[in-house]
Order: sequence, then C-alpha cells, then structure tokens
Amino acid sequence: MTIIGTIYEDVTTDVLGVMGKWQWLMTTFLTVLMMTTMLNQYAYVVLLKPSTELNCLLSEQLDVANASLCSYILKSNLSKEIQCNKWQTKLLGIIPIKKTWQIFCDDKFALLSTTIICRLGFIFGCIIFGVVSDSFGRKMAVAINIVAEIIFGAVLTFCDSESWFRLLIFLRSLFASANFYTGIILICEIASNNWRTYLIIIVALPQVIGITYIVPLTNIMPNFETYNCLASIYCVGCLTLLRWLPESPQWLLYSRKISKAEKILFKAALKNKIKLCSNFRIRPVNHKVNIL
Repeated sequence: MTIIGTIYEDVTTDVLGVMGKWQWLMTTFLTVLMMTTMLNQYAYVVLLKPSTELNCLLSEQLDVANASLCSYILKSNLSKEIQCNKWQTKLLGIIPIKKTWQIFCDDKFALLSTTIICRLGFIFGCIIFGVVSDSFGRKMAVAINIVAEIIFGAVLTFCDSESWFRLLIFLRSLFASANFYTGIILICEIASNNWRTYLIIIVALPQVIGITYIVPLTNIMPNFETYNCLASIYCVGCLTLLRWLPESPQWLLYSRKISKAEKILFKAALKNKIKLCSNFRIRPVNHKVNIL
C-alpha cells in the first residue's frame, strides 16, 4: 500500500461562503499593493524621453554657441563638441539636485544593458521569492517587496553613479518580482472557484496598466528623480495596509499552522456576518489514495 497524495478541503469557501465583504476587502488591498509593480518598470527606460527640467550646468565664463542636454559647442571652436559632465534638476519641481551622470546621455549599448539587467533581476527574483513565499508565507514576500521599494526608490532618487544605478535597478527588479505574482497567488487561495478568475483580473490590472502605459505615464513626471521619489512615498503608504493584510489560510493549513488559520477565518467570518461557534475549529481531512 502506497500513499501518493493528501488533499485538504477548501476551508476558506466552506467557512466564509462563495463571496463576501472580506473577500472584496482583500481584493482591494491586493490591488492597491500591486500598484507598486506599475511603478517599477525600468526595463522600458530606453523608451523614456529626457526631462525638460534637466539642464546641463555651464560656467558663466564660457561663451557657448550651442548647447544641448549632453553636449555644448563654444564660439571659440565651433568644430569641437564638448560633452557635458554636470546637470541640474529639481526634485518635485522644488528641491534642486546636481548630477554628474545621466542615463539619457549614454550610448545605445548602455541603454540596452539597462533593460537586460532589469529582466535578469526579475527572473532571479521570481525563483528566489517563489521559495520565500512557500517557506515563510505570502504576506512575508509582499512585505519584503514593499520595504525594498521604499529603500531603493529613495536611494535611486539621489543616486549619482552609473555603476550604483545599474546595481540598484537590478536589486529593485529582483525584489519587485515578489509582489508581481504573490498577490495573484494570495487572491487565488482566498477566492472561491466561482470568483477566482474575476478577482485575478482585478488584482492583475495594475500590472497590465504598468506594462502597457508605463512610458507615457512616466513621461508625465517632471523628471526621473521625481518618479522614484513618488514611488517610494506611495510604498510608505502601502505599509499601513500590511497590518490588515492576512496570511493565506490555505498556506497556513499546508504549513500545519492550523490555529493561526482558525483565527483569520474567525475574524473574516465576522466581516461576512457569518456566526461561528466560540469553539470553532478546523479539522483537515486527509484523503489517501491507495495503490495495490
């Protein structure tokens, strides 16, 4: 006799019903949290246009005939184009920031490498955080992503080094993958079979918008620094939602943390106006398939 499988009942649907206030609340929370993926699309940086508020800093003593974002020409030597090495922009349109490097002045190979770095970070992140979410829970993976977005967004706002910039966008893409699909997994484990497809569409909507419209949305921002700063501020607000975001009851059951799953479902039942007895307990049923 060989045991080849163990299947647990869909306790979430059995206790809370097919759809209720709690499921809608979780869908709303996850959709808001998934907005962070829309703000982290550095793979499309090659399609962005330089900010109109980004200017090359020139000495007042120089007699300039013509100047652009990346170079200028002196009247004394019209045949020689000099590369700019200092720029000034304004964070949020108010705070002046000086830069000694700009990605928009890099060659095409450097811009292509930026895209490749972002893609590699995302691929490795999917593998790493797949293991993290299975080992430590779905909520843990989402929380790591939100905290990382705050830190990397703030650092990238003031980053003035090409090597550090590429390292940071690699790490940011790596950590962003945690929220890219964990939110979908979490809603699948919360929703019933009848509503699963519809709720996945709602939760995944920020990802679709980010992939499709990130370039025009980013170009609305006055500059790249403001974009990073606003993304970091948005993630700070998302930290408050983590307090109310529950762990997946299904993951808790598979991890043998039955008492925690019971507490989550008991509180969720109150939201759905379902009365449970005070000694509510989950009794997982093991279905064993025997092979002779």
